[in-house]
Amino acid sequence: MEPTGRNDKTLKLLTTSTSTSGRRGVQEEVRKLIETDVGLDLLRQNFIRFLQSVQAVMDAGQDQVGDFVLDQITFSAEIGADGEFKLLGTGFGVSASSGITFSLRKRQPPKG
Repeated sequence: MEPTGRNDKTLKLLTTSTSTSGRRGVQEEVRKLIETDVGLDLLRQNFIRFLQSVQAVMDAGQDQVGDFVLDQITFSAEIGADGEFKLLGTGFGVSASSGITFSLRKRQPPKG
């Protein structure tokens, strides 16, 4: 991590940009690797906002289905070039292999 002009610490993010170009009727997908510096304060703020949004979804109160109790939730996210955290939906496959995986487990009540 290197300081920026604002005396912030930064984190280098590698992301990809995909564009489609065509010539003579042939479509071609081009992926570019982009390196950006994102301030840690911005990442922290975006992370907190992301987790608060996930918490709002989990607060639906549906933690039991029949005889089964929800004990753990696992989901994946990615960080965009702008430092924004985004929940990954289905169909991302290999392109999302460098995303972040979160596993949240219910806190067990203290024994005794």
